[in-house]
Amino acid sequence: MTGDEGYRRMAAARTHAGLTVQDLWLRYVALGGTGDAFDLDGYLQGLIPLETFQQAVLAQALNEALEDQYRAVRVEVPTSALGELADERLRHLVEELLGNPPMPRSDPELPPGVSS
Repeated sequence: MTGDEGYRRMAAARTHAGLTVQDLWLRYVALGGTGDAFDLDGYLQGLIPLETFQQAVLAQALNEALEDQYRAVRVEVPTSALGELADERLRHLVEELLGNPPMPRSDPELPPGVSS
Protein backbone atom coordinates (compact mmCIF):
# COMPACT_ATOMS: atom_id res chain seq x y z
CA MET A 1 0.00 0.00 0.00
CA THR A 2 1.46 3.34 -0.97
CA GLY A 3 1.65 6.24 1.47
CA ASP A 4 -1.15 8.03 -0.33
CA GLU A 5 -3.37 5.00 -0.27
CA GLY A 6 -2.55 4.26 3.38
CA TYR A 7 -3.65 7.54 4.90
CA ARG A 8 -6.73 7.71 2.67
CA ARG A 9 -7.86 4.21 3.67
CA MET A 10 -7.28 4.98 7.34
CA ALA A 11 -9.12 8.30 7.10
CA ALA A 12 -12.05 6.53 5.42
CA ALA A 13 -12.03 3.80 8.11
CA ARG A 14 -12.06 6.47 10.85
CA THR A 15 -15.07 8.10 9.26
CA HIS A 16 -16.81 4.75 8.77
CA ALA A 17 -16.22 3.84 12.43
CA GLY A 18 -17.67 7.20 13.48
CA LEU A 19 -14.59 8.17 15.46
CA THR A 20 -13.32 11.66 16.04
CA VAL A 21 -9.56 12.14 15.72
CA GLN A 22 -9.40 12.41 19.53
CA ASP A 23 -11.31 9.11 19.99
CA LEU A 24 -9.02 7.39 17.52
CA TRP A 25 -5.96 8.89 19.19
CA LEU A 26 -7.05 7.46 22.57
CA ARG A 27 -7.39 4.00 21.05
CA TYR A 28 -4.04 4.42 19.28
CA VAL A 29 -2.20 5.48 22.45
CA ALA A 30 -3.82 2.62 24.41
CA LEU A 31 -2.21 0.21 21.93
CA GLY A 32 1.23 1.78 22.29
CA GLY A 33 1.14 4.55 19.69
CA THR A 34 3.53 7.38 20.50
CA GLY A 35 2.31 10.18 18.25
CA ASP A 36 0.10 12.98 19.50
CA ALA A 37 -3.36 13.84 18.22
CA PHE A 38 -1.90 16.51 15.90
CA ASP A 39 0.40 13.91 14.30
CA LEU A 40 -2.56 11.60 13.73
CA ASP A 41 -4.73 14.35 12.30
CA GLY A 42 -1.92 15.50 10.02
CA TYR A 43 -1.31 11.95 8.81
CA LEU A 44 -5.01 11.30 8.16
CA GLN A 45 -5.10 14.47 6.05
CA GLY A 46 -1.99 13.45 4.15
CA LEU A 47 0.04 16.38 5.47
CA ILE A 48 2.73 14.57 7.47
CA PRO A 49 4.25 11.09 7.31
CA LEU A 50 3.90 8.50 10.04
CA GLU A 51 6.50 5.81 10.73
CA THR A 52 5.59 2.32 9.54
CA PHE A 53 5.25 0.94 13.08
CA GLN A 54 3.01 3.84 14.08
CA GLN A 55 0.89 3.20 10.98
CA ALA A 56 0.54 -0.43 12.09
CA VAL A 57 -0.60 0.64 15.56
CA LEU A 58 -3.06 3.08 14.00
CA ALA A 59 -4.38 0.39 11.67
CA GLN A 60 -4.90 -1.94 14.64
CA ALA A 61 -6.77 0.77 16.54
CA LEU A 62 -9.02 1.33 13.53
CA ASN A 63 -9.60 -2.40 13.02
CA GLU A 64 -10.63 -2.81 16.64
CA ALA A 65 -13.01 0.15 16.39
CA LEU A 66 -14.58 -1.31 13.25
CA GLU A 67 -14.90 -4.70 14.95
CA ASP A 68 -16.59 -3.07 17.96
CA GLN A 69 -19.02 -1.33 15.61
CA TYR A 70 -19.73 -4.59 13.78
CA ARG A 71 -20.40 -6.44 17.04
CA ALA A 72 -22.73 -3.70 18.22
CA VAL A 73 -25.15 -4.32 15.35
CA ARG A 74 -25.07 -8.12 15.27
CA VAL A 75 -28.33 -9.98 15.70
CA GLU A 76 -28.32 -12.21 18.76
CA VAL A 77 -29.26 -15.86 18.23
CA PRO A 78 -31.67 -17.18 20.86
CA THR A 79 -29.57 -19.50 23.00
CA SER A 80 -32.45 -21.65 24.23
CA ALA A 81 -33.24 -22.78 20.67
CA LEU A 82 -29.61 -23.70 20.05
CA GLY A 83 -29.36 -25.45 23.40
CA GLU A 84 -32.46 -27.57 22.79
CA LEU A 85 -31.26 -28.54 19.32
CA ALA A 86 -27.80 -29.40 20.61
CA ASP A 87 -29.28 -31.44 23.51
CA GLU A 88 -31.49 -33.39 21.11
CA ARG A 89 -28.62 -34.10 18.71
CA LEU A 90 -26.33 -35.12 21.57
CA ARG A 91 -28.97 -37.48 22.97
CA HIS A 92 -29.39 -39.15 19.56
CA LEU A 93 -25.62 -39.43 19.12
CA VAL A 94 -25.15 -41.04 22.53
CA GLU A 95 -27.99 -43.48 21.87
CA GLU A 96 -26.49 -44.34 18.48
CA LEU A 97 -23.02 -44.87 19.95
CA LEU A 98 -24.48 -47.13 22.64
CA GLY A 99 -26.30 -49.12 19.98
CA ASN A 100 -29.71 -48.24 21.35
CA PRO A 101 -32.55 -47.27 19.03
CA PRO A 102 -33.67 -43.67 19.51
CA MET A 103 -36.52 -43.32 21.97
CA PRO A 104 -39.73 -42.26 20.25
CA ARG A 105 -41.31 -39.06 21.46
CA SER A 106 -45.00 -39.39 22.11
CA ASP A 107 -45.68 -35.69 22.52
CA PRO A 108 -43.66 -33.06 20.62
CA GLU A 109 -44.21 -30.59 23.49
CA LEU A 110 -42.52 -32.85 26.06
CA PRO A 111 -38.77 -32.85 26.58
CA PRO A 112 -36.82 -35.75 25.03
CA GLY A 113 -37.14 -39.01 26.97
CA VAL A 114 -40.34 -37.96 28.77
CA SER A 115 -43.56 -39.67 27.74
CA SER A 116 -47.10 -38.71 28.62
